[in-house]
Amino acid sequence: MKIVIIGSVAAGTSVAAKARRNTEEAEIVVYDQGKDISYSVCGIPYQIGGEVESIDQLTPRNAAWFKKRYNVDIFTEHKVTKANHETKTLEVLNVVTGETKEDHYDVLVLATGASPFTPPPFNQNEYDNVFQVRNIQDNRDITAYLSLKQPKKAVVVGSGFIGLEMTEQLVHKGMEVTLVEMQDQVMPPMDADMAFRVEEHLRAHGVRLLLSDTVKTIDGKNSVKSVTTTKGETLEADVVFLSVGVRPNTELAKQMGVEIGTTGAIAVNKKMQTNVPDVYAVGDVAESFSVITGKPIYRPLGSTANKMGR
Repeated sequence: MKIVIIGSVAAGTSVAAKARRNTEEAEIVVYDQGKDISYSVCGIPYQIGGEVESIDQLTPRNAAWFKKRYNVDIFTEHKVTKANHETKTLEVLNVVTGETKEDHYDVLVLATGASPFTPPPFNQNEYDNVFQVRNIQDNRDITAYLSLKQPKKAVVVGSGFIGLEMTEQLVHKGMEVTLVEMQDQVMPPMDADMAFRVEEHLRAHGVRLLLSDTVKTIDGKNSVKSVTTTKGETLEADVVFLSVGVRPNTELAKQMGVEIGTTGAIAVNKKMQTNVPDVYAVGDVAESFSVITGKPIYRPLGSTANKMGR
């Protein structure tokens, strides 16, 4: 049996490791269009802030390690561009050389993750000082920029986990930080009386909070110089971080006829099976479920991804 996994961060590598523990017989192949595998997204802000000393601590395992430990073949910088479930074949592009090859599978696992959402007006141009925190290359780019430019004033848009982690670490680095949140509280999924304590803590550390507000306009052509919010606040910005959520990468799934759930992520059952036989989905591309209501929810978290993978 040949198991092919598309994606190699938290969920994909968990699938590979657990599948090998279950059987010594299967051939296990993993494809990922990125350079890095099995890394900690949640740890990236702390490496940028200096609490995690080296980027290597966020990427403790590479493809060679997985081959030696689990006899799993991981191909980085390889993008699966097409999938045909009738023939159980895949078209795989080597993003470095431009060459394509065909592969086949008996079982396919979609662990294609999610991409950060870029809200307007930031989606209307590319700026060299606007960043999103999603992968190790983002970590490298941000660290290099902060080292080169030594920015003093930062604007963080969005106050979910990554937005708050980045805010904390930018303050830790001595920067003046303004946090802009569209909702009337930080950490929107949290109850207001809990979020209030987080807000007090942020203000106690000098963070300026703009709640129930969004960025409306940008001043600057190639670099953002300042932003103006819907309430008319103008904020100087040497660097901007966007943390306004992610969208599941479902393009390949849709091409195969895999059902997309009400949340916009892939619909799965409790065993992570999709509606297409022998096709599974795990991690940030798949729906989870509420233990309270039993209904599908979308919670793109590393801990959830690892559990799904196993």
